[in-house]
Amino acid sequence: MSPPEDHLTQAERHVREGEGRVAHLVAILAELEADNHPLAADQARQVLATIRRSLELARDHLRIEREARGIGP
Repeated sequence: MSPPEDHLTQAERHVREGEGRVAHLVAILAELEADNHPLAADQARQVLATIRRSLELARDHLRIEREARGIGP
């Protein structure tokens, strides 16, 4: 069993994973648009907006964790 992550490590992982999710969904959206699936593309854009907002929150959390430790951006 792995030791539990500290808050900074967890925040860094959340940002990394969020960036990966955004990149993956952007690629899917491009395929949907290229293949002329407008309804699915609209849904993907809505999901992408939500994931981007979650990523913003994860980045805010990471900034707070770094500031609490005196670590720069």
